[in-house]
Amino acid sequence: MIFMCGRFTLSVELSTILRVFQVQYKKESFIYSKRYNIAPGQNVPVITGPVDHRVISLMRWGLVPHWAKEVSTGNKLINARAETIDQKPAFKSSFIKRRCLVPADGFYEWKKQAGGKTPVRIILPDKEVFAFAGIWAQWQSPEGNITRSCAIITTGPNDFMRSIHNRMPVVLSGESACQIWLESNDVVELKELLQPYGGLMMAYQVSSMVNSPEHDHPKLLEKYS
Repeated sequence: MIFMCGRFTLSVELSTILRVFQVQYKKESFIYSKRYNIAPGQNVPVITGPVDHRVISLMRWGLVPHWAKEVSTGNKLINARAETIDQKPAFKSSFIKRRCLVPADGFYEWKKQAGGKTPVRIILPDKEVFAFAGIWAQWQSPEGNITRSCAIITTGPNDFMRSIHNRMPVVLSGESACQIWLESNDVVELKELLQPYGGLMMAYQVSSMVNSPEHDHPKLLEKYS
């Protein structure tokens, strides 16, 4: 099953992420590697904290609420709808207390066409890296093991995305939006950020190899013809 947003890329250098998002990084926390086909259930880099103390760490993609009985609950909670995020029990607490940035430099979607679905990569050509609005949670297993997990927020499509899919991830428009998302306590102000992206977007067809999360290499970013 492929969700929306269900695959994305982060193929920039770590130094670019640290510079753009003003992030502190400790080498002992995790080893960064470029990713070309990030899929649900995998660990993804996530940014948390106020502007002067932002940190980047790994979290499992697929939100596991603290009350979940098992970590697999997160498999169905990779996305949170902007329209109901402050109402759904699985997401409400995280929306109020635990928000994060999920850095990316592109995402994949499958466009319905005659004969099937065609994978395309969507990029923001004027941004080397950008941030999805995310939320996170912490879950403890009966054995005491801690899992930190996250979900990406989606909203309705903008004019560009409408021909590709009826949903899109919330892309925060810049540093001001990122700071508000991480630091504000105003629910109204926060929900105002959860709008379709208004900037420049481009899309191009990629290889069907992206259909399998087992494939994660630079060739996936190439235009397919």
